[in-house]
Amino acid sequence: MTVVALVHATAAPMGPAAEAFAAVMPQARLWNLLDDTLIGEVEKAGGLTPALRDRMRALIGYAVENGADAVLLTCSMYGPVAAEVTAGPVPVLPPDRALFDEVVRLQPATVLVLGAAEAGTNDTAGRLRSHLGPEATVHGRTVAGVRDAVAAGDVEHAAHLLAAAARAQPADVVVLGQFSLAPVAERVRALAGVPVLSPPHLAARAVHTALAAR
Repeated sequence: MTVVALVHATAAPMGPAAEAFAAVMPQARLWNLLDDTLIGEVEKAGGLTPALRDRMRALIGYAVENGADAVLLTCSMYGPVAAEVTAGPVPVLPPDRALFDEVVRLQPATVLVLGAAEAGTNDTAGRLRSHLGPEATVHGRTVAGVRDAVAAGDVEHAAHLLAAAARAQPADVVVLGQFSLAPVAERVRALAGVPVLSPPHLAARAVHTALAAR
């Protein structure tokens, strides 16, 4: 059985990741590794520090050494660490590389990144801006109240908050930067009337493709 280790900096992505893999790789066994202080530490530090990078690398190493066939990081702010790890035949993927590639495929002139936390939103918008280059304009916007709405399971309220933010800053494509926002993506798409991208299913497909290419 294929074992996919999911490394989390908060518990919120677990459900969206499980749903995505159930659709894309139902035969895989998911192994959740959680250090729920990582997100608070990176927000407090204002970004990744060498010590925090080392902690994420240690979690990835633990997964690889104990039988993971692939490793997927689910926190966008720790995504860059995936590129720093050499794990032999075991693919180590960031959460949003496939998401960024899909944005490139769509060739938008403007992109709006919506998030629940300022540090994560700014980080995703900045890395997407670098990924796209000067051909596209990328805006980032943190949406107040959406984190609490998602945590409470109030999909409708969360979707309306995000859709209102999308209408206030029109763009060709809207990106929901965190795994935790995936449950509301379809509803936001219907309300906003523009393409809305969310990372979990794209990331799960990227894992599937990476494993098939080994």
